[in-house]
Amino acid sequence: MGQVPTKPGPPGTKFRVIGAGMCRTGTKTLNEALTILLDGPVHDAGVQSLGGPLHQVNQWMEIMKKAPYAKTFREKKYIQYLLADVLDGYVATVDCPAVTLTPELMELYPDAIVIATTRDAESWWTSMNIMNSMMSNWYIPFLIMWVPKVGVYGHWRELFRHMTLWRYGDERITRDTLGKHEDHLRAVVPGDKLFWYNVKDGWGPLCKILNVPVPDRPFPHNNSTKDAGKTYREVILAGLVAWAFMITVAALLVWLLGGRLAVVRGTELASVLPSKYRAIVHTNTSNH
Repeated sequence: MGQVPTKPGPPGTKFRVIGAGMCRTGTKTLNEALTILLDGPVHDAGVQSLGGPLHQVNQWMEIMKKAPYAKTFREKKYIQYLLADVLDGYVATVDCPAVTLTPELMELYPDAIVIATTRDAESWWTSMNIMNSMMSNWYIPFLIMWVPKVGVYGHWRELFRHMTLWRYGDERITRDTLGKHEDHLRAVVPGDKLFWYNVKDGWGPLCKILNVPVPDRPFPHNNSTKDAGKTYREVILAGLVAWAFMITVAALLVWLLGGRLAVVRGTELASVLPSKYRAIVHTNTSNH
């Protein structure tokens, strides 16, 4: 949440890379690097599913709702249709929830390669656990419910639990999830299509994987734990501002409605009073 969404390129843009690394393995850095090397927009599924155009938010919610239970040929084709629609115009995708759909994406884009960012399991869990502690708080969905698009986070979080249960046997990302995810990739991705990459290695290995020249610019580094904390605080602030606005609007409506009711009641009272008192009541109600 809180990253900047990207707009798709022209319809039919060639999709080239399935970014299959688990979140907090350098996926945001890979996003920026692929944008430079492939000269096209990258679809960050986490960002787009919570902060992208409304139709993308809705598409991802539908995908997460249906994918774990797609058993028949027709149901699976429906998931592919949704993925093709939401990813049209992008050269690659990264991050959750897309990383849980690597087999489906490979079937949809058979010519694409799979790049899985990875890192030391302990450092990954340290970073991931910080995110878990922030985003799993019970009050977060309530606090941000009025924030446009991001307000669906409560439902998004519940649907993602079904996704992780489906793929990894756990309702949330745990210490073992990274290993389970990487074992899953080894099982479903052909060896000549799967490339492991650590963002600490910079341009060289990534450019070799993509068979492109090394650019003459610094390698990007994005979304550190510190950056994630900043994003979290920004979202919380947006939620507080939204609640303040809603409470102000509600108070204003109550005030206006209260004044209106006073006028109506005064008018009704005047209609049943003797004529000599009506002028007094009329004067009092007019002051409202």
